Amino acid sequence: MAGTEQEKQTISDGLSIMHALERVLGHRNSDRTPQWAELGSPVIDRGRYAIFPLAVARVPEDCDPGGARGLSDMEHSLRRSCVHLFGGDDFHAELELDAEDGYGRKLVDAGAIGAEPPWWCVWCIQRFAVVLARSVDQQGIWESLALHIVPKDWVLYRPINAGTKREASRYRRILKEREAVDVVWSWPLQDRNPPS
Repeated sequence: MAGTEQEKQTISDGLSIMHALERVLGHRNSDRTPQWAELGSPVIDRGRYAIFPLAVARVPEDCDPGGARGLSDMEHSLRRSCVHLFGGDDFHAELELDAEDGYGRKLVDAGAIGAEPPWWCVWCIQRFAVVLARSVDQQGIWESLALHIVPKDWVLYRPINAGTKREASRYRRILKEREAVDVVWSWPLQDRNPPS
């Protein structure tokens, strides 16, 4: 992860982002995608989805990158808070993200790590899913923590009209969109894939 020379840097407050997302999306279903910058935190805006960096930390030289734990306390604290604060009402109970398929596989391929299953909790808000992910970059130098906000269908597909041609086409579109996702980011932000 390119950027800072500090050992650990907090970038944004995850709970503030979750509250802002709730405020921007409101309590009614909407087809609109929020203007991600409206949430008031540094963001990697990729159009239909966004990544909100929360923190970065240098991986100690004598540490195996998969065992990096510099941000694990922050991750566990935010996960506990989100489970407590966003586990009901318009937020559905948290879900476990499958590390072998779909968006979970994309995160694993990009260096996502976790202390124990479930590696990532997913909270569904309206038609979006929020994934809390901790990763180590491919060079094994930087550990990062971020909230990924993606279309809910990318992590929890539910057919609308099962068995129809239209639904089969919708499913193929979802798979194609999800496969094109870039989950990698660096700090300071240098968005390599701006929305079109």
